[in-house]
Amino acid sequence: MRAFVRPGLAAVIAVGVLAAGTRTQAQATKKAAPPPTPPPAAAVPLPAPAPKPTNLGQVLATVNNAKITKGNLIDFLSRYEIPPENHEQIYSDAMETLINMKLVSEFLARQKLPVSEERVNEAVAQLEKQLKADGSSLAQALVDSNKSIGDVKEEYANRIRWIDYVKLRGTDAELKKFADSHKDLLSGTQVRASHILLRADPKTTAAEKQQMRQKLAGIKRDVEAKKYTFAEAANKYSEDPANSESGGGDIGFFGLNSGIVEEFGKVAFAQKPGQISEPVETPYGFHLIMVTDRQDRPKIDFEQNKTQIRNAYSAELQKEILTAQRKTAKIDIRPMPADLFPPEQPAPANVPAPAGAPAPAGKAAIPGTARPR
Repeated sequence: MRAFVRPGLAAVIAVGVLAAGTRTQAQATKKAAPPPTPPPAAAVPLPAPAPKPTNLGQVLATVNNAKITKGNLIDFLSRYEIPPENHEQIYSDAMETLINMKLVSEFLARQKLPVSEERVNEAVAQLEKQLKADGSSLAQALVDSNKSIGDVKEEYANRIRWIDYVKLRGTDAELKKFADSHKDLLSGTQVRASHILLRADPKTTAAEKQQMRQKLAGIKRDVEAKKYTFAEAANKYSEDPANSESGGGDIGFFGLNSGIVEEFGKVAFAQKPGQISEPVETPYGFHLIMVTDRQDRPKIDFEQNKTQIRNAYSAELQKEILTAQRKTAKIDIRPMPADLFPPEQPAPANVPAPAGAPAPAGKAAIPGTARPR
């Protein structure tokens, strides 16, 4: 399953305003970031300081003429425990996340939702209190994160705008409609699946992708013709590094809120046990998916679970906005800087993380948070 769980870097609204004061539980290669809701305070991994790359003002991407710099990226990545591999994928996911943040900010600005200075100052005061409890200060955190107090206040203002926008859109009638159409997500229903993966990356050509689709289609025909079992085919053809010779492509049970890549989860939950999907494309390549079991759970009570429903609604609303925004956005991403990742990072320590306002996904949150393209 770890081969295609969306990394936690696929969040949308930032998981923290300052790296020194807001960390996330998500590990970069295992779990998707939480949905866009205020996360509770908890003890979470905090990477020890590591040497930072130079030239923090270097522009790594532009979004409708807005710039994303190396400093922005370093601040974002500092909230994660970065593994020593898959750096290109981490860079790609992180840049997509930062782009999503810019697009959501642009969208919120057009809504012209008023945010009082008092609410922003209250949020900054809470941050200062948390930093002090952590043995730091706002001034030091600003230096460490390469931000101004104006940057911090604007990020908090955007968080408040998002909360207000969700409240405006998420009426009880709208939330009930959402709950009825997302029963599996909200109830925690799980499916068990096996898959066959042919890996692809951003450099894979259209012709190579078509060959992968055709190869998987042929494998599907052979399995359905009973030339061999799905498990035998997975052991022979799958390029999922988590699949052993005896694994048969089995990834166990998972839910729609478990961090599974959205494209994968959507197809799996639409299948009946024993059914084999058509080739499914995800950021990791192309899959054949076969659901082997399903554990349905009862529909949740609306009044007792309204907060959970609103949180899930907020995440889906964010994805819809990003899908629309990306259709017209002008986005340019530069190659990953060679000095972005230090060769080694010390073991992390545990510190308490403060409550925040909308954090996404992720992946991401991006579950998994979607990464609309």
